[in-house]
Amino acid sequence: MTRIPDAVAFASLDTHRLIVTVPNEGPADVACNLPRTVAVGVLRQIAASLEGPAGHCDTALATAAPCPIHDAPAPRPAGLDALLAAVADQLPDEDQQAPTDWVADVRSALAFNEGAQHPAVITLRDILLDDAPRTPEQALAAALAVLAAHTRELSALARRDADEYRDEHGVNRSTRGLLTGMDHTRKLLDRHATRLDEETGQ
Repeated sequence: MTRIPDAVAFASLDTHRLIVTVPNEGPADVACNLPRTVAVGVLRQIAASLEGPAGHCDTALATAAPCPIHDAPAPRPAGLDALLAAVADQLPDEDQQAPTDWVADVRSALAFNEGAQHPAVITLRDILLDDAPRTPEQALAAALAVLAAHTRELSALARRDADEYRDEHGVNRSTRGLLTGMDHTRKLLDRHATRLDEETGQ
């Protein structure tokens, strides 16, 4: 009997950033609109999740300690290295093409890391790990883009703090001045982030 899959999903680069398909026969196929360093980081996360111990068996849950059987170091899954190598080989080689729009790559990385706790810091980590040659102008533009993103994080933090203070104490004669000052600080941060973006030249 022909097996019918439980679900069939259609994906495109309009809705996904990295699409990897592995057929039963033949090489893996990759579609990607992420910077190479970000895509490689995603692949490393996939590898780590495949290699990591389960930690959810009855013994582990009952004792709150690693299970000597299920959480024991497991051999690397067969074919994982070959799969990751095949996928990485199909990603654009940054060493073979001039990085004509690195700021766009940095902004793509910032958007990809948006759900992280510190997206600007994580993106900065990715930039520091990227050993592709860059010009001083590109490095400065990338630094300005990351700093602008971090400034917006601070602005969002100031807004959240003001909202929480307003919810807790209300708006009255004694709190209005403080709330106005907090709002002024947030607007200053927003304007500074906009200026930093403008200085990237894009």
